[in-house]
Amino acid sequence: MNLKAGAFKTVTPLALTVFMCLSILASSAFSGDPEKAKGHFNSALTLMKEGNDSLAVLEYRKAIEEDPTFIDAYINLGSYYFSKGKVDEAERYFKQATEAEGAVESADAWANLGRTYYKQKKYVESEQAYGKALSINGDYTEVYKDRGRLYMTQKNWPASVEDLSAYTEKVTDDHLGFYMLGKGYQKLKKYPLAIEAFNKSIGIKDDYFNSYNSLGQIYQAQENHTQAFKMFKKAVELKSDSYQAQYNLAISYETVYQDDETKIEQVIAYWSKFLQVAKASPRAKTLIPGAEEHVKQLKELQAHYEEENAREFE
Repeated sequence: MNLKAGAFKTVTPLALTVFMCLSILASSAFSGDPEKAKGHFNSALTLMKEGNDSLAVLEYRKAIEEDPTFIDAYINLGSYYFSKGKVDEAERYFKQATEAEGAVESADAWANLGRTYYKQKKYVESEQAYGKALSINGDYTEVYKDRGRLYMTQKNWPASVEDLSAYTEKVTDDHLGFYMLGKGYQKLKKYPLAIEAFNKSIGIKDDYFNSYNSLGQIYQAQENHTQAFKMFKKAVELKSDSYQAQYNLAISYETVYQDDETKIEQVIAYWSKFLQVAKASPRAKTLIPGAEEHVKQLKELQAHYEEENAREFE
């Protein structure tokens, strides 16, 4: 079976999409009437727990009226609006938290402002806010992860690797942190370090599709198609509707067994599975005609093998 997988281009995986969680903080510094501000703040916390968001918002605002330097009230309001998808409102309150005259500078306020800017795709402002948070608190570990993610979005792979290395040195049980670190190394073609990071991600969460899929891509790039097949096989077991993984699984298996005519039926089966999945995804439409033609050729080759085998027994 003299078939070459190189006729099909490896598909880049979909961009990882990540959603932020902003912390609800409870410590504060007061310069107005601390007792009244604290009372409104604690009332807001209780109302939030009870699900009475509208009244809680009013209580946070009253806390700010009593004490305009009550940073945690701004932060909690921003967090609330962020959680509701109202990022412009979130930006307003986080920004006020960073600008409150007379208040102690808050790394949390700057970090949350950076996350909000990131959500708004204001990447320059996001980087500046993260940098300010780290200048206030150089040990703010989570910000290294957030800024590393930002650098990934900007395709600034060296900076991403630097921040994510700092993060994963301190947080050793976060599969996503190691996955993102691995992607940075993968993009820099530092494959041994990428493999190490992806394996750590899998060691923490052994059903994480993205890490297996990325390992498969690396092994394909190294032309280690046997290992690539193993990784893509695991990937499609976890996410059978990924046309990228199904595609690369078919390529890897065919490349490993391209000279073994006894495997052609399985090769056809993998390509047929890819087509089944691809036809349900508009993003895969450009790959379908080539794959269909390839399956047709494979079936013709299979028929040829069967004819040759039949003649041998005549």
